[in-house]
Amino acid sequence: MNSVAQNCTTRNTGDDCFAIWPAAFDHSYVQRSPAPGSNVFRYCTGQLPFLANGGAIYGGADNRIENCLFTDISAGCGILISSTFPTADDSYKIDYNFSGTTVVRNCELVRCGGFDHTWAWRAAFQVCMDRRSISGVNISDVTIRDSISDGFSIVAPGSKKGQGTLTNARLDNVNIPNYGRGASARHGLWVREDANGSITIAHSKIVDIQNSSNAFTIVDSGHTRPAETGPKGLIG
Repeated sequence: MNSVAQNCTTRNTGDDCFAIWPAAFDHSYVQRSPAPGSNVFRYCTGQLPFLANGGAIYGGADNRIENCLFTDISAGCGILISSTFPTADDSYKIDYNFSGTTVVRNCELVRCGGFDHTWAWRAAFQVCMDRRSISGVNISDVTIRDSISDGFSIVAPGSKKGQGTLTNARLDNVNIPNYGRGASARHGLWVREDANGSITIAHSKIVDIQNSSNAFTIVDSGHTRPAETGPKGLIG
């Protein structure tokens, strides 16, 4: 915990360019107090991984990605916030799920949101509630352009297990001027039908918003409007 990676560049990694995962499957560890967290990626650049994502956070407390650039991510997200990997062990009373506030700010994602061989299309920026629900996400001053599929998506495969809820989440000054450079029928911001919970959007310019879930609410707290340029996909 309390680690910082800054001024780093990765290219052609075999998995996530940068990732935070407070794993709980090693039984030699016990519940830490405070919980693992307060780790930061800043002023970093990730490009062209041939699997997975640019910057990923899979749990923990108060982790941050800030002032980073992710480009040409054809196999996944530019940034992924996800509970896909295990962060808890009930038998050892370990729980390192998301807590506090997970922050992404001052980042740019260019030509991200590609095809993941096990997840199909991923957005350039995705919030994924898989094994666990997620609470406390603050995303600000982020530009997502020329995404290969969706610009931003919220998905919840964990809803079948009662773990598909997003709470206390906010987008502030997020700019998505276009999307769908390599895939048709995508969206600037898409909430998939399995998601539960809500997100607040403020002071943002997003070219297209599609909420496909009856159990999810998008709250516009003001000054959010369509971006000036529309979708300019290469297909569809």
